Amino acid sequence: MSDIFSVSAEDDSTNMGEQLPEVLKVVLSSPPPKSDLTLSSSWVRVLGDALVAYNSVNSPSASSELGEIWKSVWNYLDSTDANTRKATAQSLSAISSCFSTFLVTTAIADMNGSSTIRKLVLQVTKALDALPYARAIPELLSVVSSFITNLRYKESKIGPTAAEVLLMPLIVRIADLRISKGFEYKEAADATLAVAMRVLGPEVLLKALPLNLEPATRWVRSLITHVLFLTLTL
Repeated sequence: MSDIFSVSAEDDSTNMGEQLPEVLKVVLSSPPPKSDLTLSSSWVRVLGDALVAYNSVNSPSASSELGEIWKSVWNYLDSTDANTRKATAQSLSAISSCFSTFLVTTAIADMNGSSTIRKLVLQVTKALDALPYARAIPELLSVVSSFITNLRYKESKIGPTAAEVLLMPLIVRIADLRISKGFEYKEAADATLAVAMRVLGPEVLLKALPLNLEPATRWVRSLITHVLFLTLTL
């Protein structure tokens, strides 16, 4: 089905764009049990691919469905199965590629945390410290990388990116985790910080990290050096 969505959405003769809202409703209404590992992985992938296809033909309508689809896919991120978690993260990343300009500008202006994107950012932030998602930290970090990439939008040429406005506390939290004693996923954290370095720029990121990282300056310097290396090699 995912292949059908990607091909048919680009082919006007198939009328798939007109059928996608109904297809999404049908898929959303039939979530598989988490115990069905094969079907769970396929189901979350189909939802992500369907939204991407829908976004390509009708972005405003797809934006209105984004929150509900994200919620349905997110439910599988705490799976005990590694393949399901990976598929879920990939689907969530696909969903984040559908952030429209309207959703982004609404989130930037939102001071109450009620906008769709701010709710998603808060959910991911809380999950980083939540026990049910302890095994899903690498997948959460990959989703944050997708957030950063898909929030490059600037309201003005000289203004900050949406990623800086909406994600800086989350990025700093990841940097804190990266130097925490016993943290197991340093490579995944470094990859996310490298994406932040590329999108935000060294000046923005380095201004934030030294003011918030503990315990020692040498750790800050080590982290910055490593992230800069990854930025240049990725």
